[in-house]
Amino acid sequence: MQATPGLASVMAGLAIIASAAGAWAQQTEQLSLPNVTVTAPATPAPAPYLRDPGKAYQRNPYNGRYRVEEDKFREVPCTTTRIAPATGGRCLQGYRLLPGLTDQITNPRGGSNCDLALDVAIYSSGHLSIEADTLIFDPYKLTAIGPQTSAYCYVNGNSGYDQEDFQDMNQVTRRGTNWRNLVSNGEDKSIEFSDGPHNCIAVQKAGPKWAGGYIYIMHASICATDTTAVRPEDVAYVLGSLQVRQYDPVGNLRKPGE
Repeated sequence: MQATPGLASVMAGLAIIASAAGAWAQQTEQLSLPNVTVTAPATPAPAPYLRDPGKAYQRNPYNGRYRVEEDKFREVPCTTTRIAPATGGRCLQGYRLLPGLTDQITNPRGGSNCDLALDVAIYSSGHLSIEADTLIFDPYKLTAIGPQTSAYCYVNGNSGYDQEDFQDMNQVTRRGTNWRNLVSNGEDKSIEFSDGPHNCIAVQKAGPKWAGGYIYIMHASICATDTTAVRPEDVAYVLGSLQVRQYDPVGNLRKPGE
């Protein structure tokens, strides 16, 4: 039976439409977007004193933020910071703090002489990579409002300083793993850890006593740049070679050495 001319035309038209639909479907498949998974960035871990209100004052008894935050500190010449390596390296000028008892250290003439500096030194020495910081004040500072005579001006100790605090000490310890062997002798403490394949030691060292605390407290992370262990003599060398400057030149009418 032969198809009529009209039916043949309809069949031909349907074939063209089907072919076009198939081409459009293939093109749509080619233009379809791939599946995309979006992961929100991790929220940075807060400082320990912000995580534990019960230990907040013990860990940060100052008016200000007592935390080494390298990305927020200003790089300055090492001749201007209160801690510095013997040679080379980078130095960061950190926050300036006041003791929490500001109502008791305010001078009757207005203002306060108690200015605590938090500075950082980053450098290498031999097979060691070091980052050190100190919180320090000048007990003999003399300004326009008079000498520093307040019994409330000092760097607080923290006998409860432990692994959690060491882990938040600086940018090196924040990426540390395999924490072990915490040793404590009063305010002087140390703990071993790993930074990738490198062996490290983190230390806290208290300076001279003053009033209810200290003139300064120093921290340092000391890592071997190879796979050897950090020895006690390495720690002694680093702590002994760091320059800790008690004299505060900012607004000080007393000359260095006086």
